[in-house]
Amino acid sequence: MNVQWPDVFPAWQGTKSLALILLCMAMLCFPFSVAATNVALGLMLATGVLTGLWWQGVAALWHGYRVLSLAIAAYLGLVIIGLLWSLDPAWGMKILGRHWFWMILPVIVMLLSDVKNRSILLFFVSLGLSLNLIYCVLQIFDVVSITLVGGSSSSNPTGHIGHTSFGFIYGIWAAWLLHTGLLCRNKLSWLLWGLASWAVVMVFLAQGKSGYIVTLVVVLFVAIRWLHETGGRRMFVILASVLLLLFMALALGPGKERVVGTWQALTGTVQKQLNTDEIVAVSSATARMEWWKMSYHIWLEQPLMGVGTGGFPKAVVDWQATHIDEGEFAVALVHPHNQYLLVMVRWGVIGLVLLLALLYFWIRAGAARSWQHSVAMPLVTLTGVALLVHGLSSSSLEEHFSTIFALVLAGTGLSENIFSDDAA
Repeated sequence: MNVQWPDVFPAWQGTKSLALILLCMAMLCFPFSVAATNVALGLMLATGVLTGLWWQGVAALWHGYRVLSLAIAAYLGLVIIGLLWSLDPAWGMKILGRHWFWMILPVIVMLLSDVKNRSILLFFVSLGLSLNLIYCVLQIFDVVSITLVGGSSSSNPTGHIGHTSFGFIYGIWAAWLLHTGLLCRNKLSWLLWGLASWAVVMVFLAQGKSGYIVTLVVVLFVAIRWLHETGGRRMFVILASVLLLLFMALALGPGKERVVGTWQALTGTVQKQLNTDEIVAVSSATARMEWWKMSYHIWLEQPLMGVGTGGFPKAVVDWQATHIDEGEFAVALVHPHNQYLLVMVRWGVIGLVLLLALLYFWIRAGAARSWQHSVAMPLVTLTGVALLVHGLSSSSLEEHFSTIFALVLAGTGLSENIFSDDAA
């Protein structure tokens, strides 16, 4: 495929640099300010649309990843069409607004069409995340405090990100640092692996149990992928070291009590004597299991097409009105903390099939080729795998932090693959 810059507004092609600056600033601000990130990404998107970059990015994705593009279009199309049978169209419009981040993907693909731009962006991503780790360390010692972010405190140091997406973001970053360190094969590798280890330790200091699982899966994915592609004693040693680090983080950190509490709740073996972390974990896991059970029963009432985009909260209210006993408290639930059940309730079996197809082609797009000579392409698979796992306990595709991070990094990897093919 021979990608050419659009002839539309040729005098404005110099604004590509401006759009790249906006993207880098968005990722530098990403861990610290939702507002600043949204403004920078919004300006970048507007610049891309006005100068033709967005349209060229759509064409590049279509030619380079046609099946993935169709999967994305089908899923987003269902979000829009689902408004037609929604129980609550007004809330459905708000849900639709949460999907605007998907619009940035074509612009990112075009902005990062060369190695230099990709390196610049990945540097700013890593810089922002490293600064946030320092901020979280300061939070542990009460040097800084956060009051407006739920699930972020000195005992749960997640900065302005919060515990829901913290493990998702730093798990992916740690896995990519592990991969990049294996590519370098020099002294820089130890710096990258040091940052990855720091990120893993901080994930297990946080309360997000989903983050533990995401981190374990993506880091092991990288180690096993390299072991499969290269083999050899060196890779066995590295894989063993990764396993040891993950085991120590799980066994020695506060994450141990949280995992134990969650396991007891899932298996129905809750003990009477529990510490604070275990009590929180048991309460959280128990509540989510009740939400999942309720969501499943709501889906059974309309299994084919669901209740429409935005219909979940009202469907919960209607179901509780006829199914809970007198004296029990009704729960106001916006989503069930499970992307798959949320999609099933909204759009039935059709929605679940489209979601699984999207994740499958997303993961496959980055896993189809060797990783031994690619810096960014593994990010496609890592973000897809992380979304797949994270969706088991969150609305992963609609969260601010997880969606932006996944789309920016996936766009970086897709761009590398598309334009490296051109060069070849």
